[in-house]
This record gives sequence, C-alpha cells and structure tokens, in this order.
Amino acid sequence: MILDVKTINSLEKVFPYIEPKGEQKSASIFRNERFNFQVAILSEFRSFETKVKVTGHLAKYCTVRMVDYVPARQAHWFGVDDYYLKDMESSATLYPDVLRPIPKPGFIIPIKQWASVWVTVHAKEGLPAGKHNIGLIVTNADGEKKKVKFELTVLDAMLGESDIIYTNWMHYDAIANYYNVKPWSEKFYKYLGTFIDSAVTHGMNMLYVPLYTPPLDTRVGGERLDVQLLEVYEEDGEYRIDYSRLDEFIDFALAHGIKYFEMCHLTTQWGAKAVPKIMAHTKNGYKRIFGWDTSSLSDEYKKFVTLMLTGLDEYLKNKGVDKQTYFHISDEPSPEHYDHFKQVFDFIRPLIKDYKVMDATSATGRDILDIPIMAISHLDGPVDPEKDWVYYCCSNDAGYVTNRFIGMPSQRNRILGFQLYDSGVKGFLHWGFNFYNSCLSYYPINPFVTTDADGGFPAGDSFVVYPGEKGAWDSLRLEVFFDAFQDRMALKLLESLTSRDYVISLLRQEGVEGWRTYPRNAQWHLAFREKINKEIAERL
Repeated sequence: MILDVKTINSLEKVFPYIEPKGEQKSASIFRNERFNFQVAILSEFRSFETKVKVTGHLAKYCTVRMVDYVPARQAHWFGVDDYYLKDMESSATLYPDVLRPIPKPGFIIPIKQWASVWVTVHAKEGLPAGKHNIGLIVTNADGEKKKVKFELTVLDAMLGESDIIYTNWMHYDAIANYYNVKPWSEKFYKYLGTFIDSAVTHGMNMLYVPLYTPPLDTRVGGERLDVQLLEVYEEDGEYRIDYSRLDEFIDFALAHGIKYFEMCHLTTQWGAKAVPKIMAHTKNGYKRIFGWDTSSLSDEYKKFVTLMLTGLDEYLKNKGVDKQTYFHISDEPSPEHYDHFKQVFDFIRPLIKDYKVMDATSATGRDILDIPIMAISHLDGPVDPEKDWVYYCCSNDAGYVTNRFIGMPSQRNRILGFQLYDSGVKGFLHWGFNFYNSCLSYYPINPFVTTDADGGFPAGDSFVVYPGEKGAWDSLRLEVFFDAFQDRMALKLLESLTSRDYVISLLRQEGVEGWRTYPRNAQWHLAFREKINKEIAERL
C-alpha cells in the first residue's frame, strides 16, 4: 500500500528513514527558467513497478527521474562547521545524489522507506505564461494510485543569458577508462557529447582543452591515460605539430554550445616545476618525450613550447576562436613557488601576448596574472570584479562557505548565486566535473561506489555527474548548482529594472553579505527568491 505522497522542494534531501520536511505545493518561475521539485513517496510494503505520470498543460515540458543513493565514506573532513547534514559520528552513510532515468517497468520502493523522484520543468524556447497545475499520479504494480498536484506560476518574462564565464574541468581519461573506449574515437565522442551537453545545460560555457594530457591531480612520477589532442612528430630533435585533431575537438565543442576555451596547464600543478606528459611520434614509435623528469625551464621544453604556442596562436586566430581562448601556467602555486612560477610566466607570456592567462591561486601570482582565480575560503574582503574570478574545492569546507559536497545541505550549494551577484565577479571555476580517479590518480574508481576519490576528498568534491549506461547522468547537486546561477540572473533582471545599489540593499536586508554571512535556511532561500520574482513582476 502506498502510504503517503507529497511534493517536496528541491533543497530537501530525502533519506529513507526520515520523514522529509520542506513540503512545497507552489512556486513561481520565469518562462525560460529550469525549475525542480520532488515527489516523496512512502510505501507500507515493497512497491514494485512504481511509476509517476505527469498530467496537465506543462506535462510535455516535465522530465521525471528517480533519486538514487550513493555512499559517502568521507562526507567531510574534521574541524568543519556545523552546517552539514550529519554529525561527525554518523557522517558515513548513504546520501541521495544520482538522478537516474526511471526504468520502463518502473522502480521499487523498499518496505516503509521514503523514496523520491526529481521533476524538472523546462522549455528552452520558454514555457507558456500563466498559472498551471502539474498533476502527478503515483501508481504501483497492484494498481494503487495516489494523486498530488503542484501549482506553478510562469511569469511572463525571461531571464537573461548568464554573463558569467563558468568552467568545470572535464576529465577525458575518466570517460575513456569508465567506458573502455579509445580517446578521440567515434565511440568516445559519443559519450563525451553527453557530458558536454549536461555541462552546458547547467550553465557551463567554457571547456578545458587537453592539448596534451593535463598535469592535474597526478602524483609526482605518475601518469594518467594519454588524452593528448596535439599530434607531435619528433625527428633528430626537431618537432612538427599537427593541429587537426584539436580542430575536430573545437568544432565538436562549439556544436554542443561551448563558447570559451581554456588551454590545459603548460606546466605541472603546485609550483610549475616540471613539464606535463607529452607524447610524440618518433622513429622509435609513439612515446613520451617530456614529463616529470623535464624542468619547465629547460632549453628543450622552451624550444618545444615556443614552436607549439606559435603554431597554436596561428591556428586559433585562423579558426576565429582566439578572442574566447584563455591559457594556464600552473594550478594552485604556493608562495614558496613564486620565484620559479614567475620565471616560467615571464618566458611563456610573450608567446601568448594576445591572450589572457588565468590560474587558480589564492596567494601567489595575483600581481602578474591577468585573471587570478581566488579560493572562496581564502577571501576575507572584496574581490576585484574586473579582474578576479573565484573557485572552491576540497578546502572550502568550514566557516560556512558555499560548496556542493554530498554531505552538505543543498541550500549551502545554492547560496553561491546570491554571493556571485554580491561580489560582482565575472568568472567561476571548479576542478571536478567528472574526475573518476583516486586522489592523485593512482587508479580509476567507480563513482557510484566511491564518491570521495577513495578517501582523498570530501564526497562529491571531484564530480557532479555520473557515467550512466549511455552517457552522463546528472546529480541533484548539479541541478541545485544551476539554480544558483538562475538566482543570480533573477537578481540581474531586478537590477535592470532598478539599480545594483537597490539589489545589494535587498541582500543586506535579508542578511546576505560576503562569502560567509547568510541565513542558513532553505525555506528562507525559497521565500526570498519568491520575493524577488514578485517584485520583478510588479515592475514589468
């Protein structure tokens, strides 16, 4: 017997043995907004072939997915704040995260456990304005039915296109390893397309480009699967570089909606000391010619990178994507690396003088980088909105700073949108869209089983999508993250009708200021967003 069915907001995480809070029966959105809510279901006995049917005028715009659970052995590190879903002793548990397509026969609800399905309402061209009732009929194999409805008011206005550059690094070896396909083969591109589509659907407009195998999260002396796009030919110490495979990649990305490109880091992570793994066709076969054993300031690398960047500059300009292309030197250099980092920067900068150089760094290189990307956890004051970008990663776990770990309440994820608006920054970066390796890439992992890089990071830090049978499956964290971007654009719309000072005053009245001060409450968040919507509607 189906005991209970109710509609729940998207900021509530539904656990099997806890009656879910956050019941929501109505909301307002703009015509092109992507809106999410949940249907929570409780069954007295095992409910086989459970299905959810959507009725009403908006039914054709609704996608229904089941919310599945993943383990989080390390939901957070020690010494964090108290805005997590579980306390330290019970943090290792199952968490709702995967948004899985519902099998044709339906899904099973275990005995007296809550389950939830995720309902997404969206029309790229815009939903019909007006007040709509979305009907939801839950049935099981015994023919039992429970009906609920959700009232959605579609305001007759459109959110503007996001004006923030957002990148979340794609890990190409993870796709090749998980699906057992050769990088850049036809099968590989088939899977890659689903991952890029998911990223673009959720606000990402910049893509990381593996000119050669990216030197990210790799132990010293270790290697990751070769995903190099450049075809390098070496003979008697001379190099020739073919950019045709890169051209195929750029065309593919543009066709899937990518607007900006960031070339992979030109030196190794955490200090710029060495050279990434670079492969070449030689008279002795296809082999590595540079790597951990090559200094980034060596004559042989300078010779190669000069040739490579000169040819790349010509290619990008001929392709017409140079104005939307950015470069990296080294990820997260520390103060002790500054002297070496600057030497590398000073050599490379003239070779890419027409491009902006960006790196994630909180303490090193702000004076020389065009775009220093600052860790939110390191920000104690305002940023320079005309220069600085922001990012977060595993170290953003305390002091109530925003992040999207599996063990965090969803509101802590979504608050980022208000904070991005408040700061005025024009770029956001995250390192792990689909990193399916252990920390430091000792070996691949199965993200459905291991969500913390095998103990290396808080669960969920290293990916926000899952590798489904036919391609990427979203997580509820990714949907909530995009809600943050939509919150930001709602504030931008209100600003266009009033002023930035006026919108900032609203944020202050609501208790939002900087990166750590905000009401830690999902109901407040949703109510404030409704307040924003109402004010926009009244001013249109």
